[in-house]
Amino acid sequence: MTSKKVRVLVGSPIYQKPHILQKFLLSLKRLDAEGKELAYFFIDDNEDERSSQMLEDFSQEQNNVKLLASNQSDVYVCNGTTHYWNENLVWKVADFKNMIIEHAIKEQ
Repeated sequence: MTSKKVRVLVGSPIYQKPHILQKFLLSLKRLDAEGKELAYFFIDDNEDERSSQMLEDFSQEQNNVKLLASNQSDVYVCNGTTHYWNENLVWKVADFKNMIIEHAIKEQ
């Protein structure tokens, strides 16, 4: 009897500094995926080209990676204490997350 692998989608909008994104992507590479079929869906909302390149490299190194450029630019301020959100940013991220949910439903 062959057991069917559990399918897991890791999805997220990505707007991150390269040194933090590097650690995040490394943690994904180190996941114990035994018995699981991993897929990834990232929406690249980065301003730093190095972060966008890191996502592109990840998509070339891993299987089942969907990478979508957001093609949107908004002012997003983050300091060592907090993140500053405005209504446009909230709705943008909500739209991104809805796209990820729709992808998960479509791909079952």
